[in-house]
Amino acid sequence: MRIDVSTVIDESRLGRFQMLIVLLCGFVTIIDGFDLVSMGLVVPSLSAEWELPPSAFAPALSAALVGVLFGSAAAGSMGDIIGRRWTLIIMLLIAAVFMGLTGFASSMTELIIYRFCTGFGAGGSIPVAIALTAEYMPARRRNMLVALMYAGAALGSVIAGFAGPALIDLAGWQGVFYLGAVLTGVAAVLLMLALPESIRFLVAKRTEAERALKLLRRIDPRIRIGPDTEFVVHEETHRGAAVRELFGGSQTAITLVVWLIFFGNQFTIFFVGLWLPTVFIEGGLNLQAALFVLAIYNMGGAVGGPLLGWFCDRRTAQRVLIVSYPLAGLAIGAIGLALDYKPILAPVAFIGGLAAIGSSFCLGALTASLYPTRARSTGVGWALSIGRAGSIIAPLIGGVVLAWGAKGFFLTAALAPLICAVGIALLIPLMRVHAEPGYAKAT
Repeated sequence: MRIDVSTVIDESRLGRFQMLIVLLCGFVTIIDGFDLVSMGLVVPSLSAEWELPPSAFAPALSAALVGVLFGSAAAGSMGDIIGRRWTLIIMLLIAAVFMGLTGFASSMTELIIYRFCTGFGAGGSIPVAIALTAEYMPARRRNMLVALMYAGAALGSVIAGFAGPALIDLAGWQGVFYLGAVLTGVAAVLLMLALPESIRFLVAKRTEAERALKLLRRIDPRIRIGPDTEFVVHEETHRGAAVRELFGGSQTAITLVVWLIFFGNQFTIFFVGLWLPTVFIEGGLNLQAALFVLAIYNMGGAVGGPLLGWFCDRRTAQRVLIVSYPLAGLAIGAIGLALDYKPILAPVAFIGGLAAIGSSFCLGALTASLYPTRARSTGVGWALSIGRAGSIIAPLIGGVVLAWGAKGFFLTAALAPLICAVGIALLIPLMRVHAEPGYAKAT
């Protein structure tokens, strides 16, 4: 008798065991969100202490993003080789060590190296967290729960924003990184103690049937097996390296289109997120008002992720994203116009964050569904890595576009989500062909 573990998981009821995985992987994304904004928080203090202009810290600000680019690809591949669980633990330990070392940096060179390595670990853990969460969630709630897990990144940024000033007053700029190191270390220990390995990964490796059975019974205690029972994951796969699953037949086009969407998605998030306060101040707002609208924009994203994920579970992710990305483009473009009508600025920013950031949280679950178990972590990791290239380019282009004024800035920002919408429109027919019963991957 054969038991398809994918079918058991897809048709299961959502239980405490699966919610534990959402919470643990959500903790991982909180670390990433905390790390992404930590350097920006300490630049004013570092600038005064090291007697350097703020602009001198641009390489340190970019170093973590470059680290994430390499970390996403490396961790994605590692997750498909040694497993999701140990890859997450290793990546978090790397992030904890170098986040702590950042507090001891005494030169720009040290700072750049430590920030690169921290980004490598913290950001590199994200594709593996997405893959592991997606592999444990029942099909009817998968998109919402993966988006809910991924929304931890927004929470991490909020924690850093609120805790940062107090930490700097209490322990200097180093305190921000010391807290980050402690939180990351705690996360790594929790994963060691409580995070299970992916059942699908264990079955795909064909070496851990007993472990897979124990985990499967935590999802469905009614599972019964006999001496001839075999666990399987029914998926069409290639032979050879996991990266081969990204290419061949229509899969090549799917992978390239997904990379385009991730690039445009990350470009949008960082183009708007990093420059929003500066553009608002140049547009006539004071600092307090600018930061308030930025908080509203990010709050929209925190709400939008689970909300759009809920819709994705009922209408499919591609049908939701084909609407949400154009909405993001319209709302972001309208932010520049709303500067002349202050009462509507916050609502428009909320909608922009809901659609733009919320869509990014749903993109991970969609991408995880496009690849088989043995390459799921690789597929998501490479897509995130390509996306990070967009996040690195975004601040540079944003600095140039600032000269065009607020309206020009936001109209430019609106183009990237529209490109994402075009990518989704291209992806829909490709997914339809890929899912046809008679379709087989080229080998």
